[in-house]
Amino acid sequence: MLKLRINPIVVYDLKGIHDYIAEDNSEYATKTIREIYEKFEDVQMVPGIGEDLSRRVSFRTDYKYVVWTDYVIIYKINDEYVEIYRVINRYRDITRVFDNH
Repeated sequence: MLKLRINPIVVYDLKGIHDYIAEDNSEYATKTIREIYEKFEDVQMVPGIGEDLSRRVSFRTDYKYVVWTDYVIIYKINDEYVEIYRVINRYRDITRVFDNH
């Protein structure tokens, strides 16, 4: 099994998701974050489950993505690890997370 790496910016993504949901329901916010982490483990176990991100954006990229409820988990597969790159709301413009790319 490949190792799991999480890009440090994902911490901010998850905090934003948690804080937004917690405005209405803190228990559901915690549950959502826990379930997102479970999706990270799914990606780690079966990295091929995602789709090529190149199909959704107008530029060539090696990133893949999976959608879970309202969130898109963007990741990259390496020889030794799977790196979770970002977690964003599925209604957000995905290309914006690559502006510095």
